[in-house]
Amino acid sequence: MDSLHQVRKKIHMRRHAHSRTCIDDIGIDILVSHILIRLPARCVGRCRCVCKEWLSLLSTQQFAITHCRHISTTYNQKFILIGSLWGYVYPVVFDHLSRSSKTVLSLPFERSSCHVRILASFEGLLCICLCNTGEMVIWNPLIQVYKMLANSKTRGLCNPRLDAVGFYVDSSNEYMLLHLKRIGGKTWLYIYSLRRDLWRKVGFLNEQKYFKKKKLKWSNGTFFKGVVYFTVDFIKNHFHSGSMLLGFDVKLEKFNKIRYPNVPHDDLEGHLLLIRNNLHIFLTHGMPFWSVDLWRLDGDSWIKVWVFPPIRPILLGCTVTYVISTGKFLVVGDYGDVNELDITLSGGDCYYPVLGCYSRLAGVIFTETLVSPNM
Repeated sequence: MDSLHQVRKKIHMRRHAHSRTCIDDIGIDILVSHILIRLPARCVGRCRCVCKEWLSLLSTQQFAITHCRHISTTYNQKFILIGSLWGYVYPVVFDHLSRSSKTVLSLPFERSSCHVRILASFEGLLCICLCNTGEMVIWNPLIQVYKMLANSKTRGLCNPRLDAVGFYVDSSNEYMLLHLKRIGGKTWLYIYSLRRDLWRKVGFLNEQKYFKKKKLKWSNGTFFKGVVYFTVDFIKNHFHSGSMLLGFDVKLEKFNKIRYPNVPHDDLEGHLLLIRNNLHIFLTHGMPFWSVDLWRLDGDSWIKVWVFPPIRPILLGCTVTYVISTGKFLVVGDYGDVNELDITLSGGDCYYPVLGCYSRLAGVIFTETLVSPNM
């Protein structure tokens, strides 16, 4: 397939070989950099039908990645619920989750009617685990392209209760998947390259001190400025629990322990998320009278952004996802119930149901992009 530069050159030569039109006068560089990369992903798909040159231009992976980094994240956000056979995509419209309009997707990969678990969401790509086999799949729900990752008894196979994964982009702009795998009290680290379709094992003996505790509960990774962040919860004793915040430096391929925000309680649970391209964390702390705070990472320190009024049920065993810039968040429970948290409201009005309980469905926010798992 031609590169984006080659396609641009062909269109430029064709434009000068024929009579000019209004679009010709714009110029292909302006057309790409100021118009096409700003369109929603679905509109770009329709633009491929304009002519063969546009089809070639808009089908390159280079354009897909450039488009992904320029589009408005909020405008293209969707919420997806996935079951054993179907996926339900809800648009985020007018500052709320729209229940009146949803798209039903048939899952394209073989799954033997098994339940699935969404492990990670990054730039339009979902990493999914087929729970009956443990196989991992990378899938773009918009373009319905997927890739199966398992190639051995360990690589590409996941236990969602024990393992953790996270997407990231390396220094060469290549999509990577980090998989921390735990078997029999031992921990291994694997990295998968989407472009090369290759797994490799990474040694991290210096970090084994973080993984000696037995009853660990890892979050999945959140990528921010060259680091994949994880929260790790553990049981101290019958009465108390604790939590660590770890960061995997993607350049050094090394784990480091990150300082938590300064809160007066050891019993805490954290939820990492990105808000306006900044790393934030929801902290639930202070058993039995739980408090919930929102903090933002500023350099090496944390700044408290918001202190929530008492929220019931408390945000434990949930996934908190930022939706829009007006201060609303989706809270997805372990059993598929979806609630909205509005920090602009006070008291009990700030937390209310959006979608009913969808038992054993997996839900997550994703951004519609043209990025393909088959690089």
